[in-house]
Amino acid sequence: MAGGVIGNLMFAVGFKVAEGPLRRAEDQLNSLRGGVFAFGAAAAAAMGAFAVASIKAASDFEKSMSQVQMATGQTDQQMQATKGIAKNLYSQNFGENWQDLGQQISTTAQITGQTGAALENTTKNAMLLGKAFGFEVGESVKTTDTMMRQFGITSDQAMTLLAQGAQKGLDKSGELLDTANEYSNQFKSLGFSATEMFDTLAAGSQNGAFNLDKVGKKRCRL
Repeated sequence: MAGGVIGNLMFAVGFKVAEGPLRRAEDQLNSLRGGVFAFGAAAAAAMGAFAVASIKAASDFEKSMSQVQMATGQTDQQMQATKGIAKNLYSQNFGENWQDLGQQISTTAQITGQTGAALENTTKNAMLLGKAFGFEVGESVKTTDTMMRQFGITSDQAMTLLAQGAQKGLDKSGELLDTANEYSNQFKSLGFSATEMFDTLAAGSQNGAFNLDKVGKKRCRL
């Protein structure tokens, strides 16, 4: 985001707009120091463009949050917290736009039933996994939720295991999320912890098994 006066104002109201309009407006302001009249005219034009961008950003935000509420059935009180979540994540550059971010929050809430800080944390981690490994938010959250319920672990712990598994090459066949989601229940019934399940999958992969699904099936049949 552009710095200076306009950038600081945009940060203060909690909205982001395209770099281009901000940069052009900022350049206009910075070029006006030669005369009071010129400053007033160009500054007015620049701030007018800023105001339009701010109004659009605010409108997009409210529209996105309305869609989140319809998708999740959250109460007005819960939505106040969710709006704060959205602003926090957006200020950290999560989401391509308000609509995209709203969809990710909705997906996470629908799958996990989380609200508040837990919803923010899970959504953030799922989007980080998406950026790092290309996982779809819905798929990683679904697997995380399964692991949380089966093994009694937190979303942080579940997503850490998924990230470590991906780093070790366990997603080379594109089946890490599906395998962990499908076999968590069976590994749990055999007395395995979540960590032990991933250790087993890693051992099978290191021993030449390319398909994680086959590793999971073989181990659960022993």
